Amino acid sequence: IPLSEKLSIHKPGAGGWTPLVSNKYQWLQIDLGGRTEITAVATQGGYGSSNWVTSYLLMFSDSGKNWKQYHQEESIWAFSGNTNADSVVYYKLEHSIKTRFLRFVPLDWNQNGRIGMRIEVYGCAYRSDVADFDGRSFLLYRFKPKSTTAIKDVISLKFKTSQRDGILLHREGQNGDHITLVLSNGKLSLLINIGDAKMYSADAQINMTLGSLLDDQHWHSVLIEHFNNQVNFTVDKHTHHFHAKGEFNYLDLDYELSFGGIPMPGKSGILPWKNFHGCFENIYYNGVNIIDLAKRYKPQINIMGNISFSCSEPPIIPVTFLNPNSYLALPGTAGLDDISVSFHFRTWNNEGLLLSNKLYQTSGGLLMYLSDGKVKLSFYKPGKAQSDITAGAGLHNGQWHFIYLSTKKNRVTLMVDNETMSTSHMLVPMHIFSGDTYYFGAIYEQSCEAYKHRGNISAFYYIDSDGSGPLGPFLVYCNMTDTTWTIIQHNNTDLTRVKTANRENPHSVFFKYAASLEQLQATINHAEQCEQELAYHCKKSRLSNKQSK
Repeated sequence: IPLSEKLSIHKPGAGGWTPLVSNKYQWLQIDLGGRTEITAVATQGGYGSSNWVTSYLLMFSDSGKNWKQYHQEESIWAFSGNTNADSVVYYKLEHSIKTRFLRFVPLDWNQNGRIGMRIEVYGCAYRSDVADFDGRSFLLYRFKPKSTTAIKDVISLKFKTSQRDGILLHREGQNGDHITLVLSNGKLSLLINIGDAKMYSADAQINMTLGSLLDDQHWHSVLIEHFNNQVNFTVDKHTHHFHAKGEFNYLDLDYELSFGGIPMPGKSGILPWKNFHGCFENIYYNGVNIIDLAKRYKPQINIMGNISFSCSEPPIIPVTFLNPNSYLALPGTAGLDDISVSFHFRTWNNEGLLLSNKLYQTSGGLLMYLSDGKVKLSFYKPGKAQSDITAGAGLHNGQWHFIYLSTKKNRVTLMVDNETMSTSHMLVPMHIFSGDTYYFGAIYEQSCEAYKHRGNISAFYYIDSDGSGPLGPFLVYCNMTDTTWTIIQHNNTDLTRVKTANRENPHSVFFKYAASLEQLQATINHAEQCEQELAYHCKKSRLSNKQSK
């Protein structure tokens, strides 16, 4: 196949892959040996058997540890598999995947057989230029002035990081004018400032923000297009268009551009953000490959600090809790009179259990949980009053937060985000001895369909329909029948008595949903079908006001 390569993943003569046990916990993982651009996949069942998969998920990862699900039109999308063992089911991917590791996760299979797969993957070797920044380094690119008077700039790049803050790019002028792309609290903001001398106008500042949870150690793409007064800002296919007024013509910038940080001291002098800590891929400025220039040590590029041209993977691996019943059990040492526990967490849920431990030689224990977005710690023991301590606020904002718990005999310290103002101390009326096991748990999913694939039953769940987009999660009821239904609640499900209503004086009803209009629209856009039910009951009344003849 021109510009493509077919990779057959099965064991010739062995009939393909069939796990010993057929259940929802099985998957087939493939190491392609290096980053590869995947354009299509094809599957068959086990050779000469009754084993085939009728639907599956496709996951991908650069490291084999931090996985992301393939999305079709930004919705969670399961592939329809095979109906027999021999037919080939081929899928051309709408958006190619650049990855080293692939994982096929069976969802359903032939009920009269077992899981069985033969797989072909279509693609080609993927070549890119990457640069790893350590949080103290940056690249400075100097270029020649343009011969034309029109302002036209195009900047494109990809990045991945586990840090929620950092400067991606910066360009400034002599009078305080500057353009800055900054990651702040996991969101990307494009800041354009016309300068201190022109601050009389509100149009002298532009602040556009896109995305959320972009500190997930997955690749995210950025495109900035600037032509005269028009600015197009795109993050992962979400685009913000902005047309500035006349003040934008006065933007006076130097002919240098920095990536990953700001040259110190910086003429603008008002940018407190940290340098970028993570990896860049394929940085282009008006068609110029910035990382390629840096790798070849061209004179237009200054490398400041420690930059390597390969992406390192952070040693910390996050754990995702896929349903409220999920937990992580961490063995401890029982009987110690001091306890020290620290961890990071992120969630959109304002309620949920974080940590529990049964204390040594007692029927009591400790519970750490989120309540109304605050961390609460409770010590309980039969026959004694419960002791509670609270710290932090607004911790259900989807950002990473740090928790530190320390106990010594009957003294307790609870700290949130290393902040003195979010630190609480308490004396409890019991001597605390550590238990032998610490239990951690809980997070949300992206759709009811995803909860169903994890084996969850019908219940209320939080969903986040746009993933890393700007919308937050909201509560829905997931009805797990043959077809999964997402039921969005509103405030008017009770019967409303209507005594009189006519064309001149109609009866109006207003609904307040648990989701915003944007959240409703995103959920509807990703649904196969939608229904809205209206029920009415009549007693000695006519449905029509027409006179009988």
